Amino acid sequence: MKKKEIIAKSSPKRASQPVALPMQRSSKEFTKELAREIVKNLAAFGKLTTLPFQKRPESGKSEPTELAIPKGEYPVLVDTSVFIDGRILPIVNSGFLTATLLVPEYVLTEIQHIADSSDPIRRTKGRRGLDVINALRSQKVNPGVHVVVVHDTNSALTEVDDKLVALAKRWKCRLLTVDFNLAQVARAQGIKVMNINDLAQALKVALVTGEELTIKITHPGKEREQGVGYLSDGTMVVVEDTKNNIGQEVVAVVTKIHQTPAGQLFFARLK
Repeated sequence: MKKKEIIAKSSPKRASQPVALPMQRSSKEFTKELAREIVKNLAAFGKLTTLPFQKRPESGKSEPTELAIPKGEYPVLVDTSVFIDGRILPIVNSGFLTATLLVPEYVLTEIQHIADSSDPIRRTKGRRGLDVINALRSQKVNPGVHVVVVHDTNSALTEVDDKLVALAKRWKCRLLTVDFNLAQVARAQGIKVMNINDLAQALKVALVTGEELTIKITHPGKEREQGVGYLSDGTMVVVEDTKNNIGQEVVAVVTKIHQTPAGQLFFARLK
């Protein structure tokens, strides 16, 4: 009887002892966290795609850009400089462009930083960039253009230009910019670049030698009593013997056309 009582008394104590479930849960959580870090590091170095892991609920990270390029016709990756420049808005409203404009989040962040700058000029440009983005997202004039904000955290790069080039290569899409250096780097890596400055040059007024034009002289030139005026597209025209006609409109004849890296420069004489 004493042995049975001892066994009976000792049995509940064993039953009440905590099982190792908390340790098992802790081990599972540790394994999950370790797996997340491994996948993150490997993806950053390009050694392993994160695609097989995105369907796992415990990863908690499902990046749209890691799956595939967002759906849309004629996808175009847009650089920060395009929004700050602002000319993209009238181009879109004109109906000459049909595209899905892909805007990475880090581009928005960069524009926000510019808008928060202490420098008044940079701050104005940044705010204009934000206004242009909002106007493009809400525009209904051109139904062929849509703006899609994309997430791209699968890059170990830090510079925005480097990220854009890498993303354009990964998606095999075009890059829209007004940054000459970025355009050159992207083209060197086989990326198709759409530079708004190239479009502006293509739309310059085409004049030929001997053609007449009416132009307003705005300021004096450097040589031979020259005066300088500008066409509606900003092209400079140097007119001889018009130094005393500043502020007046004159009729001139084109005598020479000079091609520069920035565009054409016209020389003319009074008719």
